[in-house]
Amino acid sequence: MADNEIRENDTVLSDSPMEDTKKEDGEEEMEADDSDSDESEDDDDDDDANEQRAEELVKLINDSPYVYNNHVELIKLLKSIGDLDKLREARERMHSIFPLTEELWQQWLKDEISLAGEEDREKIEELFERAVKDYLSIPIWLEYVQYAIGGMGREDGIKRVRDVFEQALTAAGLHVAQGSSLWEAYREFENAILTGLLPEPGCIATKELEEKFSAQHDKVSSVFKRQLTVPLLDMEETYKEYKEWLQDEPDPNTKQTYNKTQAKLEKLKPYENALLAAEPPRLDEYLSYIKYEESLEDPARILCIYERAIQENCLNPQLWLMYTKYLDVHLKSVRSVIMQTYQRAVRNCPWSVHVWQNYLLAMERFEEKHDNIKETFEKALLSGFSLGSEYLQLWTTYLDYLRRKINWKEEHSEDLETFRLTIEKAIEHIDGFGSEGDPNNTVRQFWATIEARYCKNMEKSRELWNEILIQGQANQASVWLEYYRHERAYGDSKHCRRVLQRALNSVTDFPESIVDAYINFEREEGTLDQYDQAVMKCESQMQRVNERREKVAEKEAEAKEQKLHARQEKKMQKKVVKISQQQRSKFTRHKVARDDLEEGGSGAQLPTSKGENVEFQKMVTDEDGFKVPLLPGPPGQKSSAPPPGFKGQGTQSKAPPGYKGGRSAPPPGYKGKIENSESESCNDAKEETEEPPAKKFKTDLSTRQRETDYDRTIFVSNLLYSIDEDRIKEIFSKCGAVSDVRLIRNFKGASKGYAYVEFEDELPVIKALAMDREMVEGRPMYVSRCEDRHKQKAQFKFSTEMEKNKLFVKNLPFTCTKDALEKIFAEHGELKEVRLVTYRSGRPKGLAYVEYKDTAAAAQAVLKTDGLLIGENAISVAISNPPARKTPLEQREESSPFLPTLGGGKKQTEQHGVARTQIQLIPRALKTKAQITAPKATDKNQTTSTSTAKTETDPDSNKSGGAMSNEDFRKMLLNK
Repeated sequence: MADNEIRENDTVLSDSPMEDTKKEDGEEEMEADDSDSDESEDDDDDDDANEQRAEELVKLINDSPYVYNNHVELIKLLKSIGDLDKLREARERMHSIFPLTEELWQQWLKDEISLAGEEDREKIEELFERAVKDYLSIPIWLEYVQYAIGGMGREDGIKRVRDVFEQALTAAGLHVAQGSSLWEAYREFENAILTGLLPEPGCIATKELEEKFSAQHDKVSSVFKRQLTVPLLDMEETYKEYKEWLQDEPDPNTKQTYNKTQAKLEKLKPYENALLAAEPPRLDEYLSYIKYEESLEDPARILCIYERAIQENCLNPQLWLMYTKYLDVHLKSVRSVIMQTYQRAVRNCPWSVHVWQNYLLAMERFEEKHDNIKETFEKALLSGFSLGSEYLQLWTTYLDYLRRKINWKEEHSEDLETFRLTIEKAIEHIDGFGSEGDPNNTVRQFWATIEARYCKNMEKSRELWNEILIQGQANQASVWLEYYRHERAYGDSKHCRRVLQRALNSVTDFPESIVDAYINFEREEGTLDQYDQAVMKCESQMQRVNERREKVAEKEAEAKEQKLHARQEKKMQKKVVKISQQQRSKFTRHKVARDDLEEGGSGAQLPTSKGENVEFQKMVTDEDGFKVPLLPGPPGQKSSAPPPGFKGQGTQSKAPPGYKGGRSAPPPGYKGKIENSESESCNDAKEETEEPPAKKFKTDLSTRQRETDYDRTIFVSNLLYSIDEDRIKEIFSKCGAVSDVRLIRNFKGASKGYAYVEFEDELPVIKALAMDREMVEGRPMYVSRCEDRHKQKAQFKFSTEMEKNKLFVKNLPFTCTKDALEKIFAEHGELKEVRLVTYRSGRPKGLAYVEYKDTAAAAQAVLKTDGLLIGENAISVAISNPPARKTPLEQREESSPFLPTLGGGKKQTEQHGVARTQIQLIPRALKTKAQITAPKATDKNQTTSTSTAKTETDPDSNKSGGAMSNEDFRKMLLNK
């Protein structure tokens, strides 16, 4: 109707003379008309798209009515379209499944009030009654009483307003923080009536008017006194207003009541302050508050604090269970409050089977009609529990109710037939979950007991037990013993004996229990022949069982031995591979050093396995062209002699006759050409006095690290290897003046992907830290402060504890962007940060963290987005709760007090001494006989490596013929 009126007004405006004059103004007006038509066409397109989307949402809701977001989106679309009938239908549909929030109710009430007339007042009041039952909301109660005041013109208007006020005060008047607003509104209403009873100026009040005025005055005073009995914040102001209104001091009883109430308020203030200091949903603070109120045993106040907690924790089933349990125990006679609370509980937490169970029990307790209980049970089945065991609990509760409903004194009872049909449906439904639904077959056992005990139908009972055994539990002794006890209670000796005999041949897990039960049964019930026969069967069966157990034990021992052997072989293979890799790397380092020496001349350095540098002044060449370093001479000198047996060419000075172990003398048997000048010898002597370059570099590096200003330096990592110092300086120059860039490189000079950037002052560091995870040439760059490792350990950037306002999202499509995630999760609350987790290369991992400013919004988002489809991926959403991080030291201390070594032995964790076991990586062919047969050192801090080092460095110790030369080693490698 409103839309038609708007369209008619538009046509009238378009036909007016003013519009005709505007159309004659020229081309500019024509262009304006064209733009207006384009805008109208765009609006029509948007309306069509919204209507199409609304139809899609209706279909989705019909298929999956428990998706909360679809209802909210449909209501927004229909409101923008302006289709009031469909909007009402969508709101009613949503309210039939979910309770509405305070915002949704306010929008609904505002729309209905704006369109309602005086004849629709009862419908609006009914809508208010539904609104105030969902959650405790002071704003909705205030709107309700204001709307009721608007109907004072009716015959019973004032009485209706007072009834609404009394209802509001009963529900929310005890709210310590916000309840005073309702009391003040009530006082203002009564004061307004009192003011209306004052006589007009110059007129004398009649006796009837004076009586009405006095009665109304008492009502206002009564409201004041009632408010002063309730501990509310700012009650001191209320007391002052009461004195001003009286224009006198209150009576002594009122003063005494006020003082007692003030004392109660002082005890409640710590709990109220804790709520103010905490962030929603503040569950722990509310639980403490509830515990205190329950200790005072005031039901009205306990209900009020529960309602306040439910308002912020409506999705917490444990809180609902606490609330309903309190009602069941302490207010079991107040049917309306209990049933209404259970209805709200199952609408807020439909996934909690325990809430549904208690609801069914409460309905049975208050003798609800069978049709109502059945309808509630069917709604529970459609709630979509995640586990088969939850459906089992629900079916068990309902079947117990049906069993208690049967009148066993009547034959062929309809309730018994209903019970049998229902339990058949239950078994069929639960069997659909496989072994997870009812692993112990409790439903079939329950049915078998009912048939045997109440119906005396042992045939049906045994049929059910055979079904249980067919389900795959025939090898379990506990099932057979339960069957035996069932037959012993309701059957006869013949079937008991048959059950035990079948069990003896079927049980594999604990046959001894069956043997004991069978022999004891024959002792109590059977004859001597039956007893002897039972003993014989049991002995033969146990003999077969023991034989099978021995075979299984042998196979397990053999498999364990094979597994251990395979593990040892794998471990030895890893050792061999590691040793060979170390030898190859050592050979490669020697080869690189020789090549550098050949190209660069003297002064080259060769790194050894101990991290030292051996400086070679000259290299000699053997017959096959191998470059061979000269062996070192005596301590304190540098030797240029080739290895023993060397027959190649070299450049070396001639040794004096009779020289033994001198600096430039060749070893015995050397036949190569030796050429060397005295100038070279002098140069060698000068170079001996200089500090080795490696040692000098190490000193310079440590000095540089000590001089680093950590407050002005940042650490940059995850860089592309192609980025150099100039590019890094260009990136961070926009933050401030860069004084130094130290790019870390490997021994070949290539970048390792991380660097240190030092600024001239500390201010640019803050801007640089903001560039953390910024993409640089398609790769995220990590920026952090440069910290002194000797003073402070690096800390993990993100929290490792549970964060209730942060969600962990996984199984995201790799194409999902940060903007898309923000759009999805922003519908449920205000976001603080959305962070996508990526690899170091920038490629997404399919994980993300979504942080809300409000924990209540995070809890709501978990419920509404867990399992949401994004593309073809069903995402998983949960509260962020990372596992506890352990340092490597803690992990080692938990596993073993020893540290593993390369040799596989145990290494003590003491700081003093040398490890008890060490392994040498010297090939066996190079070891001397003295090394191989050397006795073990007696000193715990002395190892055989000492004697080995002495043999290797002392040339005279290898003259006995046990050692191998470099030439022998080369021939061994070439298989000569």
